[in-house]
Amino acid sequence: MFNAPRPVQPYGNSSQFGASFMATENPLLSSVYDDGLDPWSSAPSPAPPPLPSFTSSSNGFSSVIGDATVPPVYDRAWSAVDPGNTGETSVNALSRVLGTSSLSASTIDRIVSLVSSRPRVSRLEFFVALALAALAQSGKDLSVERVAALAQQNALPEPSLDLDSMAPSTSNFQDAVRMPLPARAYSTEDPWNVSRFTSAGGAPKVPALGSINNGAPSNISGTGLPREWWKKQETVFVNVLGHQGFVLNRYLVYEISSDRGAPVPRRYSEFVFLWDVLVKRYPFRLLPSLPPKRIGPDEGFLEQRKRGLTRFINFVVNHPIIKDDGVLAAFLTEPSFEEWRKHTAISYEEESASKRVDRVEEMAIPSDLDDKLAVVRGKIGSLIEHWQRICLLTERIVRRREAAAADLSRLTNTVKSLVEVNERCWRGEDCELCSGVRQGLSAVSNHTQRHADALEHRSRTMLYSTLEALKGQRDLYIAMRDLFIRHDRLSPDQVDRLRKRVETTGHKLETVRQAKKEGWEHEADKLSVTIEKDQATIAALLARRVFIRACMWHELRVVLHNRENTLLTQAVQSFAREEHDFSEAAVSNWASLMEAVDGMPFE
Repeated sequence: MFNAPRPVQPYGNSSQFGASFMATENPLLSSVYDDGLDPWSSAPSPAPPPLPSFTSSSNGFSSVIGDATVPPVYDRAWSAVDPGNTGETSVNALSRVLGTSSLSASTIDRIVSLVSSRPRVSRLEFFVALALAALAQSGKDLSVERVAALAQQNALPEPSLDLDSMAPSTSNFQDAVRMPLPARAYSTEDPWNVSRFTSAGGAPKVPALGSINNGAPSNISGTGLPREWWKKQETVFVNVLGHQGFVLNRYLVYEISSDRGAPVPRRYSEFVFLWDVLVKRYPFRLLPSLPPKRIGPDEGFLEQRKRGLTRFINFVVNHPIIKDDGVLAAFLTEPSFEEWRKHTAISYEEESASKRVDRVEEMAIPSDLDDKLAVVRGKIGSLIEHWQRICLLTERIVRRREAAAADLSRLTNTVKSLVEVNERCWRGEDCELCSGVRQGLSAVSNHTQRHADALEHRSRTMLYSTLEALKGQRDLYIAMRDLFIRHDRLSPDQVDRLRKRVETTGHKLETVRQAKKEGWEHEADKLSVTIEKDQATIAALLARRVFIRACMWHELRVVLHNRENTLLTQAVQSFAREEHDFSEAAVSNWASLMEAVDGMPFE
């Protein structure tokens, strides 16, 4: 009922020259997301690309814990390994927490093996592991069934953990995710009041179309953006606050954090409203699609949607024109967006209704603009296909690295357990051969743990930075394709028809004046007024044509060309630097291991 797809409805009527354009697209239906996410499918999210097969036990563990009250130490331990509230953690982190329980390495290895065979550990799996640790500390058998029985009695055991002494991870991924928001100046002025175009109402002129802040000339050689603009990008963070509402109308709430004000809560439907407003106001601007909605979404789908919303909002806040929109500013700052909407009259007028392109700007539009746009049109489909494949392959690499990090952590636990089991030699405590080998194996476990931490950190940074940058490129080309579709549907006008009507009306007026029948003056006045109105409409339509060409030129030269090149350069350089640092750290780690085991005895 509440999640049913909305019917496609026209969002209003257009005037003759499109001053009040209303898109006929429903953002939920037109959202072209190539993540394999069907907006209305009740099927689970598609599995990641083929990897070593892991049996997901997270859903099964939900029935183990059930509605049992979780001891406070469970939540404290979870907060220690998941400060970003992502809902999952690594096998490494679980092993470090269990390492504070004073349990033997073999017991820790067995607990980890019982709760998860996947690269990541869910919150429920983590809680079951803590319950098993408590059972082991009390000398009872390790059994998931025993934990389930205790949960049914609402008596989950409380483990003894020394979390303050937990071994720190060499990974600083969480610190990287929680970087401080960059300081940035911005304008809260609504573009409908202050515009960089000449206002139809005679407002003062502002810099030309090709000059966004820095006065760069409107030609193909200039970027149209401030110097080193990519270092001044505004960053908005989208985090999940949790579910709210009743059973039949539960919805997910996101927290939007930006440098424009305090964090604000937002629903997905409010993102949809923002998209509606922006696409109506700026039909000839690049605007990414929204990620879709789904009935009965699973965790994988919600995580994909959160990242898609993050890419969307960061695109619009860094668009040279849309970033100063009044509704966008309210979306980012108003504590209650719903209340703000109730008390605010929102204009849906198309941009061209209140803005004009002056003569200098018009002359800056290249005469071969259509040819330039045709070049992009011809390759846009292939570009989307290639970038989708790049994203798919990159995500496959990330998942494999996550799996390798988890297996390295399991290997570490097993080697530590082996050292414990083989602690006593049949020859007695004076066997230097066994002692030397055990010391070597301990060094191996320490270095495999260190490499597991580094590999986990690298896979997470690739997931949240490199992969998102690549998906941003894909989203950019999808937005360009959608812009072409809107342009083809909305740019045609009635100029030719109106010109013919003016000509016909003019002939009729001439005939009335020559005949001079009774009451001809009144008829002539009516025809003259009709001609004047049609000529005014023609002038507005012609101005709109110029404005549309100016928009397309701006989006091609300033937005598309810069983002598809500069941001890609930035992503590639970051990737190369991070891979270099990771490789050097790996080499240093294994070189250290070589030194540590160089003295292992042979006899």
